[in-house]
Amino acid sequence: MPSRTSSKAFLFSGLSTLLKLSLLFLALPTFARAQCEKKETTIDLVDCWNAELKKADAELNRVYQAALKRQQPPDTVKLRQAQRAWIGYRDAHCAAVSSLYKGGTIEPVILAHCRLTLTQQRTKEISDSYPAH
Repeated sequence: MPSRTSSKAFLFSGLSTLLKLSLLFLALPTFARAQCEKKETTIDLVDCWNAELKKADAELNRVYQAALKRQQPPDTVKLRQAQRAWIGYRDAHCAAVSSLYKGGTIEPVILAHCRLTLTQQRTKEISDSYPAH
């Protein structure tokens, strides 16, 4: 029979994970969240987030290409270097975060959400840093 202490630790761990997942979904963009929340299976949920990621990645590329066109050659080199470094960061960070759930059905959901969130943030960063004149 498990001890009271181990039962409490298990319950706390489960509640902690549930709270983290709840906060994760609250942080998602409203429209995408509403669309993807309707999905009933992990596979459908991952497919939905990956479809949203594809849209966000296309928007990032559009904003990035427009920013490149507005820069002088030395600055385009710096922006390209920054973007390549950011891609490496995004991929490494999201792999690290999702690995916390390694083997669980939520792992690919966490990975897709992380990539989506960081891609949307990066789009805003580029848009704010390299505004159209």
